[in-house]
Amino acid sequence: MLLPRACSALRSSAIGVLQPRRRLCGLGVAPSVEEIQVRKLYRDCLKLSYHIAARSAKGDAMRQMVRSAFKAQMHVTDNAEINRLKMLAVQGLQNYVIHESTKKAVAKKRDGEE
Repeated sequence: MLLPRACSALRSSAIGVLQPRRRLCGLGVAPSVEEIQVRKLYRDCLKLSYHIAARSAKGDAMRQMVRSAFKAQMHVTDNAEINRLKMLAVQGLQNYVIHESTKKAVAKKRDGEE
């Protein structure tokens, strides 16, 4: 018997064979830390640095910091430690998104009161 979570992650194909369902990573349910791939997380961190500072000295420094942080942990093989490091990177990305959305909300409220 399949667990409910496993059942929701499967879909039937036209020939009746169960196949894994692709997860949506947009505004839907966020994947767990174990499901996030390290390469995608690395690319997301670099993309965020381009979004924040584009091609400036600040952006170059941020990208160098991301590269050195990932390179320093490249030889970690323990799954628990890898998941902890991924969680720290995800928290960093989330903190930036929360900071930006709060800044925009405060500016919108301030502009509305004037």
